[in-house]
Amino acid sequence: MKSDRQGYELIDFGDGRKLERFGSITVDRPARGAWTPKAIPDAWESAELIYRGERMNAGDGSWQSSASSSRSLSELLSGWECSVHGLNLQIIPQRTGQLGVFPEHWNQWDWFAERIAANLPKGPVRVLHLFAYTGSTTLWMALQGAAVTHVDAMKQAVDWGRTNAKLSGLEDRPIRWIVEDARKYVARELKRQSRYELVVLDPPSYGHGRKGEAWEIHRDLVPLIKDCWGLMSEDPIGVVLTSHSLNISAKELRMELEMDEAQKDPGREGRIETAIFPCFLEDCSGRRLECGEGIRFSKRQE
Repeated sequence: MKSDRQGYELIDFGDGRKLERFGSITVDRPARGAWTPKAIPDAWESAELIYRGERMNAGDGSWQSSASSSRSLSELLSGWECSVHGLNLQIIPQRTGQLGVFPEHWNQWDWFAERIAANLPKGPVRVLHLFAYTGSTTLWMALQGAAVTHVDAMKQAVDWGRTNAKLSGLEDRPIRWIVEDARKYVARELKRQSRYELVVLDPPSYGHGRKGEAWEIHRDLVPLIKDCWGLMSEDPIGVVLTSHSLNISAKELRMELEMDEAQKDPGREGRIETAIFPCFLEDCSGRRLECGEGIRFSKRQE
């Protein structure tokens, strides 16, 4: 999906940082992987809000407003709106350096729209969105006609998602807002024999559930992916995983799923298709800032 120039753009990146515009505000903050020189050095003078810190999510940095900003720091930290692809999203700077949205995920929106549209004639498209954060992808899928169950362990994130739904005029769409640990929720859905056409998850490397449950991606991802695969309906789109973590092996995950299927139904191994796709942002010069990768698992057509 091409950048929505009215709402968001990656202006430049380099020297460990990225320069982005969200709506009317230009932000300068750290970016892992942005180690090439800046392509447009003069553009960085336009930054109104700057995160001073070595890296994102460490929680040891702080926000500063620039001399060129027409707004005070307190005004900027209270947030503003950004409109992208028909959605109105609330941007609020966090102490971690995050802003409440991950634009690199928006590249998958066209794929979601195509698959949802193709499945709708067969019946309702039920989507389970895990680690769903503030809901931009949830809202996009709901806008395409899907019924989405939005799950995140942080109440603040789920409330933020509800606000984004209201700002976007989508509060009446079939979205279930759930504050819960992803693993516990999926386990309950398996017991209830719930089924979904699509499961989407964007797990962090490390985190905590609603009641302090520890999450570590290299330990916990495989069993969660297996459980998500068990929620697939008879007419599935598949399971889509995105991750900023390193060393997530698509081959290993597919082998685990195939072994699990073979145990339940001997002779069914080798029937899972895997597609790996990059998560990236493209700046005004056409350069790509790599932001991780994603994996799509689907059942091979027989």
